[in-house]
Amino acid sequence: MAQETAEVAAHLALALDAGGLGTWRWNIATGETSWDPRLEVLFGLEPGGFDGTFDTYVSLLHPDDRASVLGAVHEAVRDRASYVVEHRVVWPDGSVHWLQGKGGVIIDERGAVTGTMGCVADVTEHVHAALERERAIATALESAEKERLSAQRLEFLGLINDALARSATRDDVMRNVTRAVVPTLGDWCSIFVLPAPDSTVPDIEIAHADPAMMAFARELRERFPYDAAATRGVPEVIRTGRSEFHPVIDELIIAAADVPSEAKDVVRSLALRSAITVPLVKRGRQIGALQFVNTESSRSYTADDLALANVIASRVASTLENRRLAEQQRNIATTLQASLLPDALPALPGADIAVRYWAAGEGTTVGGDFYDVFDVDDHWVAVIGDVCGTGPAAASLTALARHTIRAAAWNGSDPEAVLGQLNYAVLRSGKRTFCTALFCTLRPTPAGYRFTVTAGGHPLPVIVRADGRSETFGTPGSLLGLFGESRSTTVSTDLKVGDTVMLYTDGITDLRPPHDLSPDDVEDIVRRAAGPAVSADEVAANLGTEFDTRLAFTARNDDIALLVVKITSPA
Repeated sequence: MAQETAEVAAHLALALDAGGLGTWRWNIATGETSWDPRLEVLFGLEPGGFDGTFDTYVSLLHPDDRASVLGAVHEAVRDRASYVVEHRVVWPDGSVHWLQGKGGVIIDERGAVTGTMGCVADVTEHVHAALERERAIATALESAEKERLSAQRLEFLGLINDALARSATRDDVMRNVTRAVVPTLGDWCSIFVLPAPDSTVPDIEIAHADPAMMAFARELRERFPYDAAATRGVPEVIRTGRSEFHPVIDELIIAAADVPSEAKDVVRSLALRSAITVPLVKRGRQIGALQFVNTESSRSYTADDLALANVIASRVASTLENRRLAEQQRNIATTLQASLLPDALPALPGADIAVRYWAAGEGTTVGGDFYDVFDVDDHWVAVIGDVCGTGPAAASLTALARHTIRAAAWNGSDPEAVLGQLNYAVLRSGKRTFCTALFCTLRPTPAGYRFTVTAGGHPLPVIVRADGRSETFGTPGSLLGLFGESRSTTVSTDLKVGDTVMLYTDGITDLRPPHDLSPDDVEDIVRRAAGPAVSADEVAANLGTEFDTRLAFTARNDDIALLVVKITSPA
């Protein structure tokens, strides 16, 4: 029997040694704690360095792990159960190691728990490997989340870019951006844009994730008008160009707000949770602000949201400034173009006159198309022309053409001579360009008007008779400003009641296929437009619809001028 016991003990010792395990035994009654030499090594002690007290054992446990280890021991004693704990120990040299202890209670012959015993293994390498795996997983998850958020933000910025691209005017920008933002970046989104550089009160557009709240938003704007002198909020952001970021809107922020107490009560009732206000700045000029607000039902804003809001604000500000400059350019072009056309048309007895001018594209460039109607003694002159090119050079030549034609006609020159003088004026202008012109006269007759046409390289007019017949009338002439002498021929016809004449520029016909029009196509369109019309203006309106349907004026690269004369009664 003694031999068997010795063999079992030897086998146990070998197993413990092979597993690097240390053992202990604790007597609850005396507090005596017995460790074998291996356990002392695991706790970082020299052989014989453990004094055999429970308090010393506890002192060697990591401070953050003592409560959990002692709790597990006490629970095992109470429940007469085994237990497993993993914990850290601090060696005398200050290094931290992980140990795993497996223990059980000792019960005497009366069934009372007298202590515990068990073994301990060093699991530092295992724990560090597990922690490293957890860190790697956490890093991978964090990286994946960042990529997801990055992709989400790129997609969101794409939506903002689309909203800006669809915006032709400042009002479009304000409306489209606020609607594109909610609810992705806020339950509320408000944009404030100063209408002019010297303005202090901005125009405001608001969008809410809940459409039913829009009426309430308008009511709030009326109850609490914008206060440009406020020292906090949007006025301060616009004034200073510095963002305001409130990750959490609490009572302190509400109380400090520079608004009436009634407005503070409204803020409380709306349960606002978080807010970002960023400036709209372009070329160093404050042009407005963007505000994003989340309510208590949504998340709080983060620093990343603030960065995203600033990116959006930068793009919005650039678009707003571009639209402002385009509008300014459009106004300049419109004003200049108007100065090159007659302020008003004369009244011709028995004849109705209508004109149209459609600028190509966005209309930010002055075109070279022009028309004019004026009287000369006992008849009237109708002119339409087109200067090659656009911009200031074309505008100056357009003015020269109009004044030259008027001066020559008023001085009694015949039609061919008028175009000859225009040819000479263009050659002497030094502009290195040319123009086309159609010089027409209208002389009253008992039945209507005697109509003459003299062409200088310009598309010929279309005549639609009262009975529906149509013709392209006139003889082509040479371009004006290219040759030393111009060549033109004057032809005439009688216009009677119900007849319609259309003079036009080549912006109607000079288009890429399939939108291009031949003279026959134009004649067909004019015939359809004049057929049901009772006035020249109605004919012009019908023509505008036809031409815009074929290719929108905004998609064209050339302006169109149109002059319609309809004979309504004998002169």
